[in-house]
Amino acid sequence: MKKFTCFILFSIFLAQSHATIRVISVTSNQFNPANIPNVVTGDTIRFSFVSGFHNAVSTSMGTVPAGAADINSGAPSGTNPRSYDYKVTIAGFYRYYCEVHSSDGITGMAATFTAAVPVPVHLKSFDVSYANKVATAIWKTASEQNVDYFSVKKSVDGKNYTEVGRVTAMGNSTTEQSYSFQDIALDVRSKYIYYMLETVDRDNKRSLSPIKMIRNAQAIPTLVTQINPNPVDKAVGHMMFQFNSDIDGTLKAMVVDASGKTILKQDLSAKIGLNNGHIHMGDFPVGVYNVIFILDGMKETHKVVVR
Repeated sequence: MKKFTCFILFSIFLAQSHATIRVISVTSNQFNPANIPNVVTGDTIRFSFVSGFHNAVSTSMGTVPAGAADINSGAPSGTNPRSYDYKVTIAGFYRYYCEVHSSDGITGMAATFTAAVPVPVHLKSFDVSYANKVATAIWKTASEQNVDYFSVKKSVDGKNYTEVGRVTAMGNSTTEQSYSFQDIALDVRSKYIYYMLETVDRDNKRSLSPIKMIRNAQAIPTLVTQINPNPVDKAVGHMMFQFNSDIDGTLKAMVVDASGKTILKQDLSAKIGLNNGHIHMGDFPVGVYNVIFILDGMKETHKVVVR
């Protein structure tokens, strides 16, 4: 009996040792990464609140799989640093948001991840390159066991991914295997495009690769890609927007009223890729405003209505 008890304890320790802590940095009105890759049951999602008045919840407007506990870091707070751990126990799709900076749990400061049961494949590498208006994904496996296919997934916002192609796997292998896929359907409205690889085995177990980003050289030069909502309801007060950045730096935003007076100046952190930002406009009088954005030599002006 003593030997059997020791074996059980060792097995529990071994299972726990394979669990991973996945860190999400919460700062500058963003969850980073916005879609954390390769989450499996048993992992812990650690929300590290770095700056800003934020929280992370899935209650009311979010999504968790049936039987899973809600993500709930508590009421929004600006007391940092702090952290919140969420243990993933159920496979499936999770969507969470900041109660202050997302009006619907989907747009604005919101993010997702998909948890899977571990798949018996050793993904050695996964990379995506851009050349001649084509994105090429290349990956290698060190070993495979009962693998069915690979699904190449694409996103233009770093959050929501759709399948753009499938590649049949070798299935069972103890030697290195190489695969590739080309995506020629690149939208000129998207300067940054995100890819990840989903591995699916014959029992429908799934796992996700790290996310890779390319810069689409044929994209139309754009700084601010989306403003939502517009008009801004004074009762809500937040104008959420997305913007492109080729550098890690600072986006400068200025709000100018109808008389030409600058009534707000704000600096927002920018990282290479697609970024989220927000401006509080709930205290502004009803009217039409020009919002001027400046970053890395680019300048854009957008009209925003407060009602």
